[in-house]
Amino acid sequence: MAIDLRRVEPLGSKSVLLEQALRRNKGTTNGNGMSSDIDMSDMVTPDYEWLNEDKAALKNLVAQMDASIGQLAKQMRTMESESEKLRFKMDKEQQLMFKQIRTLNNLLKNQVAVFSSVERQIDDIELKSNNTLSQVGIGLVAGMISAVAILVTAPWMTLLMEHLRG
Repeated sequence: MAIDLRRVEPLGSKSVLLEQALRRNKGTTNGNGMSSDIDMSDMVTPDYEWLNEDKAALKNLVAQMDASIGQLAKQMRTMESESEKLRFKMDKEQQLMFKQIRTLNNLLKNQVAVFSSVERQIDDIELKSNNTLSQVGIGLVAGMISAVAILVTAPWMTLLMEHLRG
């Protein structure tokens, strides 16, 4: 059995409210359609002062929230402008870094070209000096063989000269 609370007076104690609801429910089930008298002795007098206090507190809270949202929006704008400045600065530094890398790459290419040229020149000099060196070596060996031949044959030559003179 459901209790209809739509016709119950608000701001009363729970027991009074429950009794009123039960009486009204019984009155409608009796079929006579007459509502019983309401006992108003337990009813609390309505006090709407708290409603005004709550309204003022809500206004203060809304004002504080608006101020906080305003500060937050200001901070967000500041952060966005700072991040934009930082992004611009980073783009500039990145462009500078790419230019420096390009310059270093070109310098390295030039160094490799110079080293390759020097290496080719050194190879050419070695080839030429190897020909000269081999000729000098052959001359030295031939000269040493002659000297050895002279030294080896010197005692015989001395004997031969003495024999011819004598």
